Amino acid sequence: MKFQQLQQQFVSYLREPDKNERPVDIEQERLDVYRELLFNNVSGFVCAAFPVLKSLYSDQAWLLRLQLFFAGYRCENPFFLSIAQSFLDFLQHQYQLQPDDPVFMLELAHYEWLELELATRKAEPGRPICDLKQQALQLSDLASVQAYQYPVHKICLEFQPTETEASFLLIHRNSDDEVKFIALNQLTTLLLQVLGQQPGLTLAELVSQLSPYVPQLDPAQLLSGAETILRDFAEKGIVHAFQAD
Repeated sequence: MKFQQLQQQFVSYLREPDKNERPVDIEQERLDVYRELLFNNVSGFVCAAFPVLKSLYSDQAWLLRLQLFFAGYRCENPFFLSIAQSFLDFLQHQYQLQPDDPVFMLELAHYEWLELELATRKAEPGRPICDLKQQALQLSDLASVQAYQYPVHKICLEFQPTETEASFLLIHRNSDDEVKFIALNQLTTLLLQVLGQQPGLTLAELVSQLSPYVPQLDPAQLLSGAETILRDFAEKGIVHAFQAD
């Protein structure tokens, strides 16, 4: 047997020993030890990255999902952090939802992945704002505005909603390198989404962009409200002065 064929047989067996033939030239004990080490490494990182999601399943149900992921997992990135991204991709694009999966599973998985991604994201410090009314602005590279159908930030073993409840969240990493969330209303969400999508707008330009969405507010009210919101986020390090790449 060619080396490439033996290698493929070896890998296939490690992924799914119940469905693939064991390589005849390798002792069963060695195969079992090697598979256990690989599986435990991968599953251990998934469990650490998605602690809330894991807590909602029995040990056996969670193990089944880990085994399904492991069977198809392709380690194409040398960084362990990529395992969390791969598990999220698996849930979103390959996994078939089961009757015992909570309705919010995909959103909760995304929220937990985002917390980890922000905790490890590399970014340059933002430029401080000297004149909020005149300077071009941008959202911090360590912040993300998200809209979910379920209150993912509240979910735990004791609280598992079955009905939708729109939640708008700003997830960010603060100056102490802690990942935090801030619950937003729809207007603030829209304001930060526009700034995130179009960095470099001034306060007046932001208000001009928002006006069509809130016709019940006159421009002066909207300008005053937006200024208050942005000043607060600037103090928290979430909004910075614009800096072109």
